[in-house]
Amino acid sequence: MTYSPDHCTDAVKLQLLADRLGADLAEMMRLLNICQEIQFMSGLRPDVDPDGTGRAATRGPGRPTEDIALNGARLRVVNEFNTATQHLASVIALVRGVTAALDRALSEWEGEPSAA
Repeated sequence: MTYSPDHCTDAVKLQLLADRLGADLAEMMRLLNICQEIQFMSGLRPDVDPDGTGRAATRGPGRPTEDIALNGARLRVVNEFNTATQHLASVIALVRGVTAALDRALSEWEGEPSAA
């Protein structure tokens, strides 16, 4: 391969992308902690009545009712949690594949015999 000035630029781009991935994973972990709490709780007591009058709620958070179990906002959180789980499994496989390929290329560059 012929050297080009783009090699340094490409290395910087890859480093920036890896840094961004790390920051995004940190944010994912923060959200994950919140999602897990929501996913396994039976529900929260609403601040106001559903009619929006501003009156204090008269029901407590006791046993889950149909309103709590089928709460649209809670269900969206659970659905996005499940979607994230599926996608992150694919991302892990992709990152591991890229890492292994880089490791093999670096080993070959350092003079180690290739495994294939």
